[in-house]
Amino acid sequence: MAESKSVGKAWGRDEVRHAVLRAARTKFAAKGMSVTLRELAQDAGVNLGLIHKHLGNKDDIVRAVLVRNSQQSANVVESVESLADAVRRLFLVGVADPDYVRIVTWLILEGRTDLLPADEADGGAILARIDQSSDSADVRIMLGLAAIAGWSLFGSEILNNADDAGSDRVNVELRMADLLAAIVELPEFAPGKVKSP
Repeated sequence: MAESKSVGKAWGRDEVRHAVLRAARTKFAAKGMSVTLRELAQDAGVNLGLIHKHLGNKDDIVRAVLVRNSQQSANVVESVESLADAVRRLFLVGVADPDYVRIVTWLILEGRTDLLPADEADGGAILARIDQSSDSADVRIMLGLAAIAGWSLFGSEILNNADDAGSDRVNVELRMADLLAAIVELPEFAPGKVKSP
């Protein structure tokens, strides 16, 4: 007997992939790797067997969710000429998509860096391509990544608790991106100027 399609259920390959990846993005950002494929199937409105058929296992799904953002980040910095501009642009990309940063954070906390795209696994290969000229590049890259992660994870709470909680978030983030770009260009970060404590 042929199985009838339920109304509202995704059945085609592309339909299933899209529904599962959308649900996975939200679930992995909220719960990390503790999400089950059964939960994803339920949230996506698809049959569990179709997940295995069209996407594979949970690790494959995490990689598929992250690959789009990794490519986007690489494209963002492809045309920049300075580390400051790259940090500014990546900050704005990161804060525009906090779910991605949350998923990466979960993977790092859970010791699953093997699932990170190659450019993310070492904590800044994308930014390192921009400025390989100095010993201080690592410090500036770490500062940029810390700002992106910190604001993406805690920006809403910081704004809610700030005296100026009614601020226009977009304006605040644009100003922060400019400030971060200026900080990584400070003379103190010039080659040979970074001192150990």
